[in-house]
This record gives sequence, structure tokens and C-alpha cells, in this order.
Amino acid sequence: MPKTALSAKFIRVPVEGGRIRVAPSFDDYLDPGKAAVLELGMQRGNLTEEYFPKDKSAAAVAGIDGFNAACRQLGIPVIHVGYEFRPGGLDLRTAPFMRITPLSGRKPFPNPAMEKGSPLCQFATEVAPGDLTLLSAKRHNAFEGTDLEFLLKVLDRKILILVGAGLDCLGMGTGFCGMCKDFRILVPEDLFLSYFEDLGEECAKACTMFIGLVVRSGELLAELRQQKAGEE
Repeated sequence: MPKTALSAKFIRVPVEGGRIRVAPSFDDYLDPGKAAVLELGMQRGNLTEEYFPKDKSAAAVAGIDGFNAACRQLGIPVIHVGYEFRPGGLDLRTAPFMRITPLSGRKPFPNPAMEKGSPLCQFATEVAPGDLTLLSAKRHNAFEGTDLEFLLKVLDRKILILVGAGLDCLGMGTGFCGMCKDFRILVPEDLFLSYFEDLGEECAKACTMFIGLVVRSGELLAELRQQKAGEE
């Protein structure tokens, strides 16, 4: 079954609406049997009003919950990636982002107050039975110092659908590393908040040119459902 219904941002070619139909050469990005949702930055401590307006956080949680539920129905595993720092800031003593981010006038992201046992570490999104969680990601790259790559190999998943909060830090870091490890990266632009709102479009452009496909969640789900139906 041809995979041609999906469109993606394509920055260097002037097309109407700034999008282009995904070519058959990207068929290996659209196999639901090889895909996994990688949810980043969606713990309660990252969604306070210090980071995002309350209505924007609530809309993001609702949108991601709906998307994750649809993916579960397709047999796509959902992995909630987060942080759980040791008390006293031990894990953060050498973390450059702790000094770099405040130069912008903003609080470091992720929230350094997310110590083990804190309610801030709880996921704001639904963690359904059968979902997987990973709380050992302590930098802006979910592969660094974690068993994420091992987990994806065990699950036999090569396509990563990135959703969450912090596209301009967690998303870019994780996406670039995943691409370098030969994972296929999909970024639904309507389901990934940017920490700095004015950087969202620029990060989407960088993802398009260097990391993977920047897509719309509704189109992606429709395409994945079509592929799943074709397998049955």
C-alpha cells in the first residue's frame, strides 16, 4: 500500500502552505510495527506557569493524551521519558544548562526541583497499563546515560515519534542523537511545545533539514491507521 497521504514541512522548496507530500523514499518512516512514541518533558514540574501558560500546558496534555491513546490502539508502545534528580542537586553539579539557561531570564529546563519523591516528577499525561517509563534521563538527550537505546532494541522499534515539551532543548537533543543512531524521527509539530515560543518554527526547520520529518499529528495518525489496516 503506497504511503503518500502524509505531508511534511520542507523548508528549501517553495511549496504552497510550506508543506510537501511525503515521498515513497520515506516509507520506512511510516511502519506502525516499527514505531514508538517517545514523550519528553511532560512531568508536572516542567509544565508549571514558570515554563508555559496554564492553558497551553493543559491543551498540550489533552492533545498528547489523545494521540497516545490512538497509538496504543495501533499497537505502538508509548514511552514516557522523564527526570528524577537525586536530593541536594548532586546530579546537576556539572550540568551546563543550569548556568546557560538563566542567561535568558528563564528558569532552567528541566526543572531542577524535580527530586526523587517529589510530586513534580509525576507525569501530567496518562500513563496507561502497558506504557513504559524512563526516569533516568538527566540531560537534554534522552539517550545519554539511560537504557533507552537498549529498550528500543528489545522492542524492535526503529521509528521514534517525538511529542512533549521543550522542542528547542529536549526535542532537538534527543532527535539529533536518535538520527545519528539511525532511528527514523517523526516530529508532530502540533504536539511539541517549544520552551522559547519564538524558537519553535526555527527548531522545526532544523528538524526538517537535519533530523527527520516534521508532520501534523492528524495526518500521521491517518497514515498509520491506513498502514495498519493494510497489514490485517
